[in-house]
Amino acid sequence: MFSKEKHSNRRKFIGDISCAGVGSTAALSSLLNLKLAGSLAAADGQAETDYRALVCVFLGGGNDSFNMLAPYSGDQRLIYEETRGEIGYPLEDFSSLSGHGPGDTELGLHKNMPNLKALYESGKASFISNVGTLIEPATVAGIQANTVKLPLGLFSHSDQSLHWQSGMPETRNPGSGWGGRMADMLDDLNEVSRISMNISMAGINLYQSGVQTSVLSKAPGTMPSIKDWNHPDYLPRRKVTSDMMEAQYQSIFERAFAAQMKEVIGASEDYRSALESTAPLEAIFTTDNSLSMQLKDVAEGIAAHDNLGKCRQTFFVMAGGWDHHASLDPHPDMLAMLDKAIGEFQKAITELGLVDQVTLFSASEFGRTITPNGGGSDHGWGGNQFVVGGAVNGGGTYGEYPDLAVESPLHMTRGRMIPTTSVDEYFAELALWMGVARSDLGEVLPNLHRFWDQSGGGHPLGFMSEG
Repeated sequence: MFSKEKHSNRRKFIGDISCAGVGSTAALSSLLNLKLAGSLAAADGQAETDYRALVCVFLGGGNDSFNMLAPYSGDQRLIYEETRGEIGYPLEDFSSLSGHGPGDTELGLHKNMPNLKALYESGKASFISNVGTLIEPATVAGIQANTVKLPLGLFSHSDQSLHWQSGMPETRNPGSGWGGRMADMLDDLNEVSRISMNISMAGINLYQSGVQTSVLSKAPGTMPSIKDWNHPDYLPRRKVTSDMMEAQYQSIFERAFAAQMKEVIGASEDYRSALESTAPLEAIFTTDNSLSMQLKDVAEGIAAHDNLGKCRQTFFVMAGGWDHHASLDPHPDMLAMLDKAIGEFQKAITELGLVDQVTLFSASEFGRTITPNGGGSDHGWGGNQFVVGGAVNGGGTYGEYPDLAVESPLHMTRGRMIPTTSVDEYFAELALWMGVARSDLGEVLPNLHRFWDQSGGGHPLGFMSEG
């Protein structure tokens, strides 16, 4: 990592040239020598904005993704119906996707996700099959022989949320998240600011927490709430808080706490000011859809990236309630809620003209069992995810969609599917697109080398375009 002095000098250099582009050969040479990612140089002397944002949609509880993306025809459809039994959905609940999944399996997307299907068909969305946390490649034989290291707390909500967000399933104390470590490397591309490049609409999270970069949380209940800080009813509390921060404290801990609070409030003020200086969005978001409202906040933060001085941003939103043990009856309505929010968000990003610069991806702590658990499904392992954006090599399914038969070689126990794609490969693809150098991927995802040789060229899975 860089020394603090070198880090500061690089931040100042980038702040001076800004993310609007550089026109001189000397500046371009300096950027390359500093090993900064991205293409900040202007083509033919013309300024060219180089902006990229990554939006994580975390589905808390464990999405039953084999009922979101399911076999549509042939033997695999019959196997799906037999294995899933009472928790499977009928064929009429799915819409066939053009093309085929791995192994020529025809796949269907749940009919309650028409926006995601339209994005897929237009080449702006793809699916990643049977992805999960792994320390090393795993097989049933290796697991039974106890020769494979397994993620800690493999079927635990808290552990698997931690592992998906850290990319380090071998520890419960990772210290940082993979998005935060990525931000540590890319934050030099942004202007120096009190506002983090990592913004969460769902509270502080591990995914965005780095060693050098922090998380700006806009969630209700945080201190201060951006929307309430300048509200007339909040002014008395604001005065008391300000007086506390300006007081002279004897204790070093009290002084540090006051200084930190002052910095947080200052960052929130700066963020509010940047939003107020940005033209409002015309796109409509559903007010009674909590995920839609979180993504509206994300779209506003993206719209304000110039005012914020950001060339790179990450965002985190969360929708809970996906833990369907007793019944999968709510699942179709939740898929519809998710799909509506994604569709509204993508319209806003299209309005901003940033379709190629913004990539949204899903995550969930685990897939669920393919066999029933009463009327629902239990905590599983591998599952299916989706990626949306203009830079996505859309209209395809990446990874290996598994054979859902109970006797499948990927069937661990109780309907739990062993992942054939690691979260490391999934996230490495996104990190490369954001601008992390291949040589630095190991710092972002320490276990990546067990699944992909980053020195060999190409991409781990191929679902993101070059550049």
